[in-house]
Amino acid sequence: MSELGIEEVGRLLSQPRLNKDTLVKLLKKAESALSVLKQDPSLQAQLKPLCNSLSKNDLLHHKDNDVKLLIGICCSEIMRVLAPEPPFSDAILKEIFRLFIGIFNDLGDTESPFFPRRMKIIENAATLKCYVILLDIGCEDLGKPNELASLVIKNFEHKLEPFIRTYLNSCMLIGKSSGKVLGKMHHRVILEVFRCSPQILFSVIPNLTNELASDHVDVRLEAVWLIGQLVSLSKFRLGKDYPSLFVEFLQRFVDESAQVRIAALECVESCIISDPPGGEESFILKAIEDRLLDTEDKVRVQAVSTVCELAKLNMQSFPSEIISQAINRLRDRKVSVRKLVLQKLLDLYHCYCDKCFKGIIVINSCYEQIPCNVLLLCLNKDTDAFRPKILELVFAEDLFPPSLSPEERASHWVAFFSLFTPPHIKAFNTILSQKKRLHSEMQAYLTLRLQAKEYLSEEAQDKILACFTKMSCHFPDASKAVESFHSLHQMKDKNIFKDLRDLCNESSTFGSAKSTRDSFIKRIGSKHQSNSFFKALLWKCSHSLLNCEIVRCLVEQLLKCIKNREAKDADSIFELLLAVSTTFPALLKGTDAYLVDFVKLLSDEPNMSSDKCLQLLAKSCHHLSIQLSDIYQYLERTCLEGTRAEAKYAIALISSLVRPSDKIFTGLYKRVKDALFKGCNVPTVLQSFGQIARFSPPTYDKYEKEFVLFIRNKIIVSDELVAACEDSSYSEDDSCSLSCQYKIYGVKALVKSYLAEKLTSRQQINEVFNILSGIILEEGTFKSINISEHEKPYLREVVVKSILKLATKWDSYISPDLFYLTILRAKDTSSIVRASFLQKLYILLKENKLPKRYACAFALASMDSLGDIRNDSKRFMTEVLKKLGEKYLNIESNLEKEEEKLTNHPAYIVVYLVHILAHWEDFRPDDSLDEGGYAELSSPLIVLLKALLGPDILVGIENGVGIIALFLVRIFSAMLKAEDAIDNRCTQKLHKLSKIGLIVTKTLSKGCKKPSDTSPVILLPSSYYKACARESYSKENGCNEIIDDSFVKRILKAHDSSSQASSEFMGKTQSSSLQSRAKSASSGSQNKPVQNKNIEAPKACSRKRDECSDKNDKNENNSQKDKVSSCGSGGANPMTVNFQSLTGTESDSVILIENENPPKKRNCMKTIETREEKTNCSKDCGEKLNSGAELVGRRIKVWDPFAMCYSYGTVRSFCSEKLCHEIVFDDGEQDLVILDDEKWETVQDTTAFKEEDLSRFHPNDCSSKKTLGKKLSHASKLKALSSREACRIERSEATDTFGEDEAKEQYSSSDEASIHLKKKVPSDNFYDTTIPFMSITSNQPYSFTLPITLEHWSLLSQNTRHPRNRRVSLTNLQLIVSS
Repeated sequence: MSELGIEEVGRLLSQPRLNKDTLVKLLKKAESALSVLKQDPSLQAQLKPLCNSLSKNDLLHHKDNDVKLLIGICCSEIMRVLAPEPPFSDAILKEIFRLFIGIFNDLGDTESPFFPRRMKIIENAATLKCYVILLDIGCEDLGKPNELASLVIKNFEHKLEPFIRTYLNSCMLIGKSSGKVLGKMHHRVILEVFRCSPQILFSVIPNLTNELASDHVDVRLEAVWLIGQLVSLSKFRLGKDYPSLFVEFLQRFVDESAQVRIAALECVESCIISDPPGGEESFILKAIEDRLLDTEDKVRVQAVSTVCELAKLNMQSFPSEIISQAINRLRDRKVSVRKLVLQKLLDLYHCYCDKCFKGIIVINSCYEQIPCNVLLLCLNKDTDAFRPKILELVFAEDLFPPSLSPEERASHWVAFFSLFTPPHIKAFNTILSQKKRLHSEMQAYLTLRLQAKEYLSEEAQDKILACFTKMSCHFPDASKAVESFHSLHQMKDKNIFKDLRDLCNESSTFGSAKSTRDSFIKRIGSKHQSNSFFKALLWKCSHSLLNCEIVRCLVEQLLKCIKNREAKDADSIFELLLAVSTTFPALLKGTDAYLVDFVKLLSDEPNMSSDKCLQLLAKSCHHLSIQLSDIYQYLERTCLEGTRAEAKYAIALISSLVRPSDKIFTGLYKRVKDALFKGCNVPTVLQSFGQIARFSPPTYDKYEKEFVLFIRNKIIVSDELVAACEDSSYSEDDSCSLSCQYKIYGVKALVKSYLAEKLTSRQQINEVFNILSGIILEEGTFKSINISEHEKPYLREVVVKSILKLATKWDSYISPDLFYLTILRAKDTSSIVRASFLQKLYILLKENKLPKRYACAFALASMDSLGDIRNDSKRFMTEVLKKLGEKYLNIESNLEKEEEKLTNHPAYIVVYLVHILAHWEDFRPDDSLDEGGYAELSSPLIVLLKALLGPDILVGIENGVGIIALFLVRIFSAMLKAEDAIDNRCTQKLHKLSKIGLIVTKTLSKGCKKPSDTSPVILLPSSYYKACARESYSKENGCNEIIDDSFVKRILKAHDSSSQASSEFMGKTQSSSLQSRAKSASSGSQNKPVQNKNIEAPKACSRKRDECSDKNDKNENNSQKDKVSSCGSGGANPMTVNFQSLTGTESDSVILIENENPPKKRNCMKTIETREEKTNCSKDCGEKLNSGAELVGRRIKVWDPFAMCYSYGTVRSFCSEKLCHEIVFDDGEQDLVILDDEKWETVQDTTAFKEEDLSRFHPNDCSSKKTLGKKLSHASKLKALSSREACRIERSEATDTFGEDEAKEQYSSSDEASIHLKKKVPSDNFYDTTIPFMSITSNQPYSFTLPITLEHWSLLSQNTRHPRNRRVSLTNLQLIVSS
């Protein structure tokens, strides 16, 4: 049949109502004609009638299967002939494809005579790539194409396998395909083929290895995705069946592309599910764990997400280590990562809580770490996204599933609270305290609104505005919160405010709170502009963290723990209840019966303490209906027979239930006193004594003198009670004996009796201070305290902390002597005392309980020999000064009197520090110190001045540094015109330090804008300073001429060099030093003098205590008239302060410095011991042991002329070539020492420096001068190389100064240098001989021989012990030698 015949058939088919036979006949003719035609798009006109007929008259929807098959074959043939453009519209094509799908459903009937026609349609569809047309016209969801393809592949699996395998392999190996779209989608084709016939692809899957290693990211992405899908579809093991593919797949976890790494993480879930335990799961989990620390943010987040999803599948057996690593991402450096990780972990915790509730798993500490670490987020200060006000909502809304019961919530609270550390408790208490403040302000606002009713007075409006301001601080956006509060205030519906009152009620339950919140939102409307704010407000007002239901469940669980003797769980619940009772004690209402039962149960349990239960009762007893008569018998027995902690809280509970003047305290005091006099359970009884005196001052007033004398005579001084104790070997603390512990407990009891809140006077307070100072000084009757040397630091530690506690209330009774004694604990010989004292001092100053003058102790400790103490001191000082600066700026405008502005200034601390430094025994009033010595003595002052002149003290005002500098100049100028009111012999030293401070201040503040000085008067405390006459001032001024600008600059340079050297040294030896000091503390070595570099620790005062007893008595008798200034005490009551008014303007001080006479020449060189004497001494001291290898392992002491004392150490080794010994000194320093050049002795013990050591070798020995002068006569040559050469000092046989090996040691030189030889002639005049630096070549050297002793080189090389092993700069080098 020709084309014309086909056209005719098309017209005939267009006729309506054709029967089946006619249709079959015509369609067969069309099929026959189309089958012989080849592809020819030009035949479109001839075939158009047939196309129109087939697409009309509902032929495509004919019900007869034979007719549909013939129509399908005709349509496929037409599309083949007219390819590539189909002659049908998209709508008709969709119908044709539906017809094809219907025909393909019968492919299973291979015996049918119509099977060849069906196959013909499949061949045409494959040839024409009908799937492409389907995608082009949007027919992805047409019928069930996947089922169709699956059916075809299943039925013709063996025939299609070669073709499919060949084609897919070519796509993967060559990267090309015959079709553009198929080349991009062959992964999906593989997936679909695998679903219906996986065995076809067994030889194709290994080729995915090449795609995983492709250079194209998109190819690797598709390959990773495909592997994940293939593993999830089948149960084959990737690592076992395809090992090479699995290895390459693991490499994608470390792919250079973050997208590939994320894709690998996304698809591992299927690998874990399909893999039985012990397979490749461990490799995949390790790869996931590594990605938790990936460099890309998104990869880390995806890794956490993957861990959480995998953990949900099997929470019981999932590795806890990986969970912990995922939880640690809450500390990620990126805030965005922390936010996303928080969401994933909270979702995991929800799933965990649900499974625990259903009994699928038990409580697991690994998952309980999630809320613990979430809580720590509020300690991060790098962002506001996790502040306590935000995390409160997280814990309230998102921590637990909403449907979780109170019992389950309580169980989880106990579980994760038991894991809390101090940072967790700090964060938790912060959230609770902020919630409490919001509740208090909200209740205050609701009360004001209720009282005002319709009219609000101006005062009430101001209070309401203040409430809004305070409450707004608990929301992320404070300004919007204030606006929303105003919007709330304008609402007229009283039920809204009733809902807020109900939410704040401690008796509300989870159910009632939820209904109240829903009612509130319904009243204001869900579309209110502040809807989100009100939701947050409702959650904050609700007791959503811990409410009365949870507290009751906690108490019930506690009862079970006590009955089951589960002490650890009981302690955790008690701690949680204590935290709750501190802020919301009313939540324990209704649990009083349980708590009373706890007290009785715990009294019968020897292994469980009741102190926490008593503490809980004491805090919440006002909200409980407890009668003292029900538990008094037990409480009294506890005060006598219990532990110290139990006695403390038992008396606190009694004081909460009765008045301080109640007779119960009198009777209890008598029983406690009788027990103490009998020596029964002394530690507990002493605790009870102190607590009774604290909570019942009227009772203690009757027996105050008796108690003080008993503590001093029977406990502190005597061991009578220790001897009376039945078990004298008992000791709670292994580091202290029972005797030492009794004395410590006695001191604590004594101090507590003077710390009552409402106490205003005590008759024996001066006696208490005398006892405490006597213990520290070990004077008078306190010399007989019978404790070992290693226990004394522990007693001093308690004593000095007790003085600080007393100073918070009785600072006006602290004399200057006691103040010095307390402050100088920063220089105590024991590192235990120093560290504990500084820590306690810092806490009290931060809490504003101590006068700021005590902060000068930080400056004294800033040059400590221990790196930790030194660094902590500087940090404490900086933080305290910042706080003082903030406080000063806040109160300055409210201070009317000028003296208040002066004494509250943070820089006023220097007034006390200078006075303390002036009373150091090491500070001699003569001119025997050089700049090195002054640098050591004035280092605390320099450190304090540098801290004060920093930019962070007076923040928020213009030129804050200049204001402080002016204030310091005025202070130092005033002190230059004052005398020491305590010891006039210290006035000269006071003036020297003041002048140093004045010049240092001007040097450090150079370049700052100088503000105008409107107040030339400086007030100094009269207990420390007094005004001096003009004549006396002029005389002192003449004595201080040596201290000028250049001299102070050298002091500053020496200080900076010493600080830097100390820091570098401590950085290298800190750990070993700490270990050695810790060891020495236990062996009593902490009582040896602690040295800062080469200076001995200062004593408390240059005068004896008994020399000032009359003055102390005078001060005590006139305490109300002329007491020591408390100067800004935050904790003490305001006291009248007597100040000396001294004029000290900046201009005066400038004139004072500028009009000074040029400084006189002075010889700062101390007379030193000669080599001959040292050699003789060495021979005398070590005649049995020479200076060779025999000394190795022996302890020796080497004289340090700069520190004027012996340095003790152990000889580690001996170098025969250089004839030097390696010595490890007790302070941790290691040096190579030529003992022939030193004064040394062998020792049998670690005895420290004694006074006789100094008498045996006095620096002013005249014989040294003669010998040194004799040696100077042998000096003949001077050798100086150019600036690029090395400079060295050589030894000559005549002078016998240095060995040949030492001549090889080189010292670096600078560009320009000069060497000065200062010679002292018999007359009083001085003259200089200057030898300029000579630039000469190395082949024409000059040389000189000079007897340089150890002390000279110590001065030149920053006070190091043996500088011959150091490199020193010869720039402007001065060698000062006495003739």
